[in-house]
Amino acid sequence: MSDDSLRGRTYRCPVCGAEVTVLAGHEAEAFCPRCCNVDMVRTEGHVVFYVCPVCGAEIGVLKVGGGTFYPRCCNVDMQRAA
Repeated sequence: MSDDSLRGRTYRCPVCGAEVTVLAGHEAEAFCPRCCNVDMVRTEGHVVFYVCPVCGAEIGVLKVGGGTFYPRCCNVDMQRAA
């Protein structure tokens, strides 16, 4: 599985409710986050990443509200990362 397939995945601890997001991929078969001495559970959530084409700044969008979402940086539209 490619590194990109893990990027943006979210996991939750079934014991304490802690949540994490994968920022950089790794081999999917080897990745198994743990918390409270138990495996974390993959959630339906997925963080979407955007990058600035000018400076390379990157953001992760956890949840878009009801409005129109257009992230900008360096006075230009940010591009959704592949």
